[in-house]
Amino acid sequence: MDFESVFKTWLGLSLAETTSVEIKAYSFNLFENAKNQNSKFGIELIGAGSFDSADADWACDEVWQPETRAIDIPLSFSGPEWETCLSRIEILVSTYLKHEAAAKVLLDSRAVGVGFVDGDLSLLWQSQ
Repeated sequence: MDFESVFKTWLGLSLAETTSVEIKAYSFNLFENAKNQNSKFGIELIGAGSFDSADADWACDEVWQPETRAIDIPLSFSGPEWETCLSRIEILVSTYLKHEAAAKVLLDSRAVGVGFVDGDLSLLWQSQ
């Protein structure tokens, strides 16, 4: 199964787990993965209890995580460089937001961000 399919399945199952916890925004956090030689990076999803577009630390206010918090991103998808990985994940999440029914859970929040845990966070979607 290709990574895009794995990602869609993981995300769909994860979003089905959301609880009554007040989630203001979602963050897709990328990280370096030292556990798997076929994967240099991983991705996790969290729900944040606050959101402030002027302060990226909103993603640190974690109030929810799915049962399967993270998945590995295979090198065949991510490439070896973090910039390539980030760009490809941004496209993947943006496409999901536009075309998948389960994205309604994400779009019912105030924002959706993507970034490396030790780097900048990009907002891919924000409510008006």
